Amino acid sequence: MGSPAKGFILYAFLGMLMLCSRSQVLASNLSEPMGVVNLNLAGGSPEAPSFTIVSPGIHGSCIFRGPIEGFVSDNNVSFYRTSELANPANRRGPFSSGVLGSIQGRASSILDENGSVSNLNLLFAGNEYRGRPRISLPPPSNPNNSATVYRSATVEAEWNSSLRSITGFSILEKGIGYDQPPAVHIEGGPHYLKIIDTESNYTGYSFRINSNSDYVLELNNSLNLPLGSIFLKDTVVEVMPVWTLGSLFGYTEIQLQSDANASRADWVYLLKTSPNQVGDSSDYVAHFHNGTEWKLVNSPNDSTSHYKISPDESVIIARRSEANKILTFNGISPLTPTAWHLPEFNRTKLVSNPFPTSIKLSDIIGNETITDDNSSAEENSTRWLAHKEQDLADNIQILNSSGWSTYWHDGTNLTITKPAVISAKAGSGIGGGLTMRDFSMASGTIQSVTNPPSGNPVITAQDHGLEPGFWIKISGAKGRLTNDAKVQINSLGEEVDSGEGMLINSSINGRWEIINVSTDSFELNHCLVESDFEENGLAKWTTGDPGEGYDANVSLSILGGGGQGARAVGIVEGGRITSISLTYGGLFYTSPPTVVVHPGGWNSLGRGEAPINDLLIPAGSGALLIRKHPNGIKSTLPLRSISQD
Repeated sequence: MGSPAKGFILYAFLGMLMLCSRSQVLASNLSEPMGVVNLNLAGGSPEAPSFTIVSPGIHGSCIFRGPIEGFVSDNNVSFYRTSELANPANRRGPFSSGVLGSIQGRASSILDENGSVSNLNLLFAGNEYRGRPRISLPPPSNPNNSATVYRSATVEAEWNSSLRSITGFSILEKGIGYDQPPAVHIEGGPHYLKIIDTESNYTGYSFRINSNSDYVLELNNSLNLPLGSIFLKDTVVEVMPVWTLGSLFGYTEIQLQSDANASRADWVYLLKTSPNQVGDSSDYVAHFHNGTEWKLVNSPNDSTSHYKISPDESVIIARRSEANKILTFNGISPLTPTAWHLPEFNRTKLVSNPFPTSIKLSDIIGNETITDDNSSAEENSTRWLAHKEQDLADNIQILNSSGWSTYWHDGTNLTITKPAVISAKAGSGIGGGLTMRDFSMASGTIQSVTNPPSGNPVITAQDHGLEPGFWIKISGAKGRLTNDAKVQINSLGEEVDSGEGMLINSSINGRWEIINVSTDSFELNHCLVESDFEENGLAKWTTGDPGEGYDANVSLSILGGGGQGARAVGIVEGGRITSISLTYGGLFYTSPPTVVVHPGGWNSLGRGEAPINDLLIPAGSGALLIRKHPNGIKSTLPLRSISQD
């Protein structure tokens, strides 16, 4: 990683501590949200580099999304096959055989004077191709003005099965009308399979693909998980490419500083896998770009453009150029929960922020994945370890301009059995500031509901204590179906006597803004009722819930509502949030904000006993996990979806 004479600042940092239908292949026009992250790299020097943790996110759109057929054996998962139109007896799967565990080939195209593809240059032949990869070229995107006909070029790879590499190309259709040489995409490269089935107990788990046939994927199961129990029939998955150093930062032209002399180039550090770590600076392997390709700093003859960066992994960039740099990544925001992989005891892992936005640590690591029991029982050895003492808890470190900042969970509020929910309405204070009367976590029973021919229904709920502007949730309400004349009717639409109408779930169930409030009643704004209320004692209204199982006060985040600046704390007594302490009401809350209750428990080294709840991992960044669980084993830590906020 470089000598001390080169100013190995990272070593100093480390001293402080010691990221569809069945079998349907989907192309890049999927509707996953694209995230663009701009990351500022401060200028440095060869003697004093600046260090930044970079989280590249997910690489491109998936090549497959759909159900599996089932688990086969020996880490193999099978997929449904479909019959070919020309030969129905021939059934094929969704993949090109033998390409997903390869080192991806690269090529460029050459145009002739007619705007047709005349040749392809093989830039890299690839490796470990156990089958012939498919080649794709896009259609003319900016058609040549002189062309009157436009066609896409089609190319087939010439493949040597013994060398397991590409030897050349056959142009089947030269195409016409290209204004610029089209990009050449060659199938292959590292890929992983991720479970996205919301009904699975393993949603968010991902597995690297070792090899494949057209309908079977062989998975890398380094955690020795029970795949037969995980991959049940029709479990929905997606298959996506994995970043490499070359695909992330560029193969020949890169976003970072390249130089034939490694000491003048920017370095990218990848952390060794946990079995290969020894606990010192040698665990971080430095790579540089020599102007042609990526190389190892300590072994410049070794090409490393194909080195994989796992989906949950981040890297460290050492900026050795004096100029500041803005690094831009285009990634895919995951639509389903994702996961980090925890290392075993006394090992570390650089993990990524999987979302193209800043995330709060307390909101993605849920209490259900944290334990304060350091025993070897599986339910404890696979979880994040909390402890009052930092040295006895699993640690997470964030890299900043002054070094590493260390955080850990002290076990606070791990006993929550029912999370609290708090509602707020628009600010009633000066300048739209929030006041205590603007918060509520109350509930009650509904005694009656009117069924007016027009206008809003009136709800009777004795001594509800609500004020206009709150949004409430109603559940459990039932009614007798009525027609436009407000006469009860049966399932055939026939008028019947009162009490004989068809019993239905009332349309008042849901969330509504309340208006025209009195001591014992309120109206539901813009609500239409189509039934006579059936009083059964089950109809409830609520603005929230004080929760159960809390053992310490919690901080609250107040988001949206057009305002800013409000700060509040939930006061806990008897395991419930009994009141709210508003330290500052903020300004301009012209509509109801969202109140997020943070379970808390995260402490910062050097902060004393004061807990924190708002530890941010910035977009495009990452963190270092340090496993101190004495019985901790390699395991998967499911992360919450940020949409749950």
